[in-house]
Amino acid sequence: MEYNIKEVSEILNVSREMIRYYEKKGMICPKRKEANNYRSYDVMDIFFLMEAIQYQGWNINIKNIRGLKEENYYAQIIDYLVNYQNKLIKDIDYKTLLLERICQVTERNKMGRYNLGNYWVKRIPERYVFNVVTGEGDNYEKICLPEEMSKILFSNVNIPFYDVYFEYKDGKEIWVISFEKRYFDKLNMLKKGDMLCIPEEYCLCTNVNLGAIGAFNENFYEDALDYMGKKGYCQEGTLSALLIGRGMEKDVFSRLIELHVPIEKNLEIG
Repeated sequence: MEYNIKEVSEILNVSREMIRYYEKKGMICPKRKEANNYRSYDVMDIFFLMEAIQYQGWNINIKNIRGLKEENYYAQIIDYLVNYQNKLIKDIDYKTLLLERICQVTERNKMGRYNLGNYWVKRIPERYVFNVVTGEGDNYEKICLPEEMSKILFSNVNIPFYDVYFEYKDGKEIWVISFEKRYFDKLNMLKKGDMLCIPEEYCLCTNVNLGAIGAFNENFYEDALDYMGKKGYCQEGTLSALLIGRGMEKDVFSRLIELHVPIEKNLEIG
């Protein structure tokens, strides 16, 4: 039984151009009809095309398929498949980590407005931070971000995993890019000298609106400190804030942060 290129295209759901490309690469060698020189394909041609298409689905490049069939077939196919298997495992591990991260950020944004003015104690995991810029209110100094560090922080693989924080010291905000250590480690990021490791902290938390740009709320932390005192906590470290989001809400620009006040871990409250 013989088939023309239109029939083969319909059987395999591939374009005629792709069939001709496979022929050009030497994967099939259809006969030519004497009457009109049209290509004529037999069942084995179709079988070879089926295999070539499936090999591509297994991440084997077209240019390697012909060599695969001509020498050491089983050793080569196993090598290709093992490599693809390892790539898939790596991809799955990354996508699993990314899914966890997106769930984390989604929940943070869902709850951001609901927790304005509410208080809770939370464990803040160990993290790596890199200082980016210092500001006072809405006035900022020059951004300091070396090219080498920028390539790490903003690579396509790493960029979904960072948080933006600022530490509040002496009336100034030190803005940093932060990676939880577990993400940092799983992404196999390289620690650079300018990165600082912030140990795990137990923090009193609340969500605060810093206000519109140009109208920075300088008293953003005072209510939290009052609450901390009433509850008998003692501040143990530097105030910091995790940026939740910036944007318009009901014609008003808001900047939501999650304020973190480090407290003593084992404090007994009377």
